[in-house]
Amino acid sequence: MVIHRTGMTGKELDKIAEIWLTANLEAHSFINKDYWLSNYVAVKKQLGEAELFIATQGQTITGFLGISGTYIAGLFVDKRFRSRGIGRQLLDTAKRSRSKLSLSVYEKNKAAFHFYIHQGFIKTSTEIDGATGEIVFNMEWQKANHRGRFK
Repeated sequence: MVIHRTGMTGKELDKIAEIWLTANLEAHSFINKDYWLSNYVAVKKQLGEAELFIATQGQTITGFLGISGTYIAGLFVDKRFRSRGIGRQLLDTAKRSRSKLSLSVYEKNKAAFHFYIHQGFIKTSTEIDGATGEIVFNMEWQKANHRGRFK
């Protein structure tokens, strides 16, 4: 199940922030863990104010997608629930709510890059992330209309 909402309880926010931190540490081992740890408090505050799509199983939060306008700020799934289609379900929900989406992914995060390619995103540019010094791919997706053209 995917829920779309902007506000949440403190307990829900704690779980979402925990998923964010754990997933970043696992997926971005090429970035010093102190970077993620030092940003944890600020990101947790931002998550509390963000527009989120939240995946749940029963009462358990299994993953979330944060979005600002048409920019996907992050897509994270709890390690225990990965490879079950939750990320795709979250992304599909975001696609139904927007005609265009964009995001950035680290070049070294090959699994995420290939996931987004398989979900219809295309790489539009490359840049250096000023905070980490890592190469980032900027990607976009557009909903095609019934004639095959893009909206």
